[in-house]
Amino acid sequence: MRSNRLYCPKLTEGILILSAEESHHAATALRLRIGAEVILFDGVGAEATGRITQVDRGRVSVETESIRQRPFELSCKVTLGVAMGRSHRQSYLVEKCTELGVASIWPLVTQRSTARPEAPAVKRWLRRAIEAAKQSGRAWIPTIEAPMPLAGCVERVSEFGVAISADIGRPAAPFRTWLEQHAAVESMLVFIGPEGGWSEEERRLLADAGVTAIRFGPTVLRTETVAVAVCAAVAVYFHRGDAERAE
Repeated sequence: MRSNRLYCPKLTEGILILSAEESHHAATALRLRIGAEVILFDGVGAEATGRITQVDRGRVSVETESIRQRPFELSCKVTLGVAMGRSHRQSYLVEKCTELGVASIWPLVTQRSTARPEAPAVKRWLRRAIEAAKQSGRAWIPTIEAPMPLAGCVERVSEFGVAISADIGRPAAPFRTWLEQHAAVESMLVFIGPEGGWSEEERRLLADAGVTAIRFGPTVLRTETVAVAVCAAVAVYFHRGDAERAE
């Protein structure tokens, strides 16, 4: 039986008081009581096993044992530079890509964006990512940045081993073939455009920055479908073995 996982960003040994939100989740949703074993994680690889020592008026305390550090779940870290779809699809994208091991999500504002989320949306997405990490057993929570223009994201291409873009509007290599040719890559930036696709100006901007156009299938996919498909393929191809993850 898997232990209940709770998020604690300031993880140390000894007695810790959980945040109001996590305390409510532990006491009300999970109905945990004194003596229950839990796993605390800080979202950047550290975990600790602990036992609940107090449940009182929405305040939950946990006494932790030694802290252990887990490596990132995949040998390649993926950052999605993605033009978010409509609001009801945004949380789905964040949740499923978190479960599959995404490292970062950079929401993009493009010429044909159907949704232009404001900075406060990041807080909602991050909460969804935390819940997905708890459910899936991840030790790492993806970083989620405030919405940015495509040009701002393109300026950061040099931070990654490779950069690719989903583009059904022009001849492009299949993603599977591309992955087989880049088996040793340790980081990648993946650009995913809006429902209306990239404009010609945006295609030139990406090409001039050395971004490779990639095809993800024979059909036209929604933005969130491409994001999940990318993360799923990378999760399979760059999955660390049990021995590596246990280090």
